[in-house]
Amino acid sequence: MNFFQLLRKKKELIPLVAFMTVAATGATSFALYSPRKTDVIIDRKRNPEP
Repeated sequence: MNFFQLLRKKKELIPLVAFMTVAATGATSFALYSPRKTDVIIDRKRNPEP
């Protein structure tokens, strides 16, 4: 059974899938954005203090 066929059969899953997609996108975006901030120290040997 295809994913879209399942969503057509069980329409109550559409809001859940939409919410989970938005949550996963937000979490991924934050995970990619936060290391670029200046308050995050990745290399402690060369830069022990900010």
